[in-house]
Amino acid sequence: MRTISLITLALLSLHALAQNKTSFGTDNATRCYQESNAPLSTHGLSFCTKAIKYEDLLIGDLAATHTNRGIIFSANGELKKAMKDHRKALLIAPKMGKIYINRGNVFHQERKYDLALKDYEKAIELGNVPLDIAHYNRSLALIKLKHWENAILALETSIEINPESKRVRRKLEELKQSKNLKKAD
Repeated sequence: MRTISLITLALLSLHALAQNKTSFGTDNATRCYQESNAPLSTHGLSFCTKAIKYEDLLIGDLAATHTNRGIIFSANGELKKAMKDHRKALLIAPKMGKIYINRGNVFHQERKYDLALKDYEKAIELGNVPLDIAHYNRSLALIKLKHWENAILALETSIEINPESKRVRRKLEELKQSKNLKKAD
């Protein structure tokens, strides 16, 4: 009798494991992620929507799929839809830093630099994102807000984290040159 109970328990456990899927185990969520890395069109939206509606994603994967769809919407100029997805993702996983970066990018596109800055700072606080990118994005918002010194510090922090970044070095040089030109005037 005990053996039958153990076998039944083992089979139920296997069944429960089979019900748990992740974005790596679902074609639509994986394709949504891939499309969000190079969102040249709205083609990837269907993969994201199918994954959100029909697949049994883990909570973190569901949030990631929402924010990935938001990236695609944003890249195609649909900022309200992008913002809706990022907000939904934050309701699901409020400690996922990449969502704050993605929402901050939408705020930046909307020229709401103070809100973008807050989101980049929240992502940095959470620390579970590429910090060099978060500091770089933070610097871009600071530049738009004309907070030159803080922008330079953010760029220098980004370079400390990723010394190989040519883009950050270029932006830092441009900012320092423009600041020197302003001093000369």
